[in-house]
Amino acid sequence: MSKVNKVSVPQQEEEQKESAPTFSVGASDSEAGSTHARRVVIECNASADELMNGAVVSLKNAQDVFKPNFNIDELDEEQQASFAKLDFNKGIVTGIKLKSVYSNCDENVTVSMNLYDNTPQITNTEGSLFTPTKTDMGIAHQSESEGFVNLVNIMPYERARPNMDCYTPENILNNRFISEYGGYTLEKLWEGIVPFKGEDYFYVQSDSVILRVISRNWEMLGINTDMEKRRENKYVKVSKDVVNNVIKQLYEQVICQIPYTTFDTLQARFSANDVSEGDYKLTAELLVEYKYPTLVDN
Repeated sequence: MSKVNKVSVPQQEEEQKESAPTFSVGASDSEAGSTHARRVVIECNASADELMNGAVVSLKNAQDVFKPNFNIDELDEEQQASFAKLDFNKGIVTGIKLKSVYSNCDENVTVSMNLYDNTPQITNTEGSLFTPTKTDMGIAHQSESEGFVNLVNIMPYERARPNMDCYTPENILNNRFISEYGGYTLEKLWEGIVPFKGEDYFYVQSDSVILRVISRNWEMLGINTDMEKRRENKYVKVSKDVVNNVIKQLYEQVICQIPYTTFDTLQARFSANDVSEGDYKLTAELLVEYKYPTLVDN
């Protein structure tokens, strides 16, 4: 973690704002040497009612589809060590292109996907697609709904389309943050921290990720953990305000901003308004580019 805002000194609020961590790394930043790609064909056979309610299509055996398509045993020792740290159940999608499309529907159909397990602040450089959606308040333009992010609008009776970029995320965290903090949850951040009722400090275990962050920012936080006496040879006494602040920033600014996609629950949704009664067939071929995050399992 690059910087942590200092707490408990109100007159330094301007300095805190300037030193807040910034994470702005492009999608070209890859993990384990390369960005992977898969072309997937998504077919939707739905009635008019199903399209108007949002027809959801699961990508069958998606977890196997997005796994590496080479024999890991044939990699050299360094590559095997790198890939051994990866969780192939998850990925970070770095780009989506529409390669081809088909529709026999007489209305616009929006294709969306549940790309994120969380709610990261991702900017799509291709522009977020806002489409009209019927709500209880009438027609409203929305770019996502119920966890599904709009990718492309299929025109009535569309049969073909040149390669079109639908999704290119701009502000993905870089590999160092993903590698170092990717395996942590809020609960894991609190592991190794011992509270004392009525006291304004915690005992923090010397190998805790929180103590590592504090050590890297000791000048700003005013705590040189290397000079602090070890309790029971493994705990460091740290102000409760400092620990709470570090955990809050690490969780909100790093962990919550890792845009994980879980492959085995990946779905697409086809939605339309005011479709004529009947049965419809829609097909979209997508090129999905992604990388595997390095996870830390403590």
